[in-house]
Amino acid sequence: MKKIFFSLLLLIVFSFPSSSFAQEKKTAILFYADWCPHCQKVEAYLKSQGFFEKYDIVQLNFDESKNKELLGKIFASKGKTDGAGIPALVVDDQLVTGDQPIIDQFSGMIENSKGTAKQYIESFTDVKTQVTPGAVKMEVPLAVLLLAALADAANPCALAVLILLLATVISAKGKNYALLSGFMFSLAIFLSYLLMGFGAYKAITIFNVAKYLSLGAGILAIIIALANFKDVFWYGKFFIMEVPLSWRPKMQEIIRSATNPWSAFGVGFIVSLFLVPCASGPYVSILAKLAEKVDPAKTIFLLMFYNLVFVSPMILITLAMYFFNIKMKKLEAIRKDNLRLLHAITGLIMLLLGIYLIYTRV
Repeated sequence: MKKIFFSLLLLIVFSFPSSSFAQEKKTAILFYADWCPHCQKVEAYLKSQGFFEKYDIVQLNFDESKNKELLGKIFASKGKTDGAGIPALVVDDQLVTGDQPIIDQFSGMIENSKGTAKQYIESFTDVKTQVTPGAVKMEVPLAVLLLAALADAANPCALAVLILLLATVISAKGKNYALLSGFMFSLAIFLSYLLMGFGAYKAITIFNVAKYLSLGAGILAIIIALANFKDVFWYGKFFIMEVPLSWRPKMQEIIRSATNPWSAFGVGFIVSLFLVPCASGPYVSILAKLAEKVDPAKTIFLLMFYNLVFVSPMILITLAMYFFNIKMKKLEAIRKDNLRLLHAITGLIMLLLGIYLIYTRV
């Protein structure tokens, strides 16, 4: 038993990225606009060279009046009175404009910089418009991330899988093994979705499709919302927003093969693939938004937070089974009785998420 707990602890510890101990990065300020092809060329270059990961590049949208005014002041301080233009790069107190000059000079400028770009920018602003480390392009509000994770957590698919797993292990080995199996299963789902999410995030950033995918994810979120509302009023008609019926016998067979914590861990990874059709909508929407700002170190922690919320009902059910002696048959009956409510919650959250994604892209 102690060996299992120790192994579980090691898995959790090593799931945290070492990037959290990274040193402070050198800073640059980049003024851009989504409609500007020269800005897109600079952004593509910075991504291809891995500069977003290596340096702290604060991106300020030129379409925002305060940023346009700020850049105008910087241009005026350099004796340029014919108007501000983008893309424009600030490193320390140096200003470079135009896509090719920025591409040619960026590496040398940033390597030799003193890291004073933010202080230089702040000298042109008042207290209300100071540039801070959080003033970067397309941040995902934590409330939006939490809502999407709750929509995933409310999905009845994963809950049904865990309840079946716990019932199987209890009948074979008892409550102690069921407790560990529930934790190991939840950990496997957590790690599997974390790896899949970060892999998808990297693919989106490499191919530079985040700006298009975000709008598409917003439309997809609304479609998923409507499909869940369909299950509220006409459950079982045409299709259901759960694991496809044709997949269920095979999935149940795999779950029933788990009779100890380690097999539950392996089953968790396998079952996570079955859950993709019914539990990936909110995840894809958030990944599309996260990929609009290339910051792998921060993204990995946001994805960890998302997936911790996603598996929290699994952990709570496992604890309830062990400490309160709640029977799995009773939990399954409660789940089935509230299927429409769960779909309603998921549908409402997905509708709000879809509106948010579209609103921030249009």
